[in-house]
Amino acid sequence: MRNSKKYKLFPYAARWVVWSYSLLALILIPWTINLAYSLPTRTLARHWDIAWVGLDIFLISSLVANVIFAVYRSKFLVVSLITTSTLLMLDAWFDVMSAKAGKPLVLAITEALIFELPLAIISFSVALGLISKLDFRSKS
Repeated sequence: MRNSKKYKLFPYAARWVVWSYSLLALILIPWTINLAYSLPTRTLARHWDIAWVGLDIFLISSLVANVIFAVYRSKFLVVSLITTSTLLMLDAWFDVMSAKAGKPLVLAITEALIFELPLAIISFSVALGLISKLDFRSKS
């Protein structure tokens, strides 16, 4: 009985979370490799390139965690989705705040509005929807 309830916990979210976050993680891997080689190693801040690549690695890790937790229908999917949402908002913020005026700034704002912020909102919304289905009562 417990197993059947476990598999009914995330009937809809699990399928699309697995596919969409898998795709996002796969897309971000070559993007992150490109950043590692294309960003300057130094600007006004030391290790600028490492900071950006590190943020993208954290984001990839969070997306992969979403996939794993969705496949196993784990309650930790909620935490992972909230982490993903937070990282996407941070990525959007730093992209926009660190962009140079002109075309780079327009591109950063466009990416934030079309990709990062909507994905952050979706991730957070799914997490909130899942929280309402979780049973937090003591099992003892």
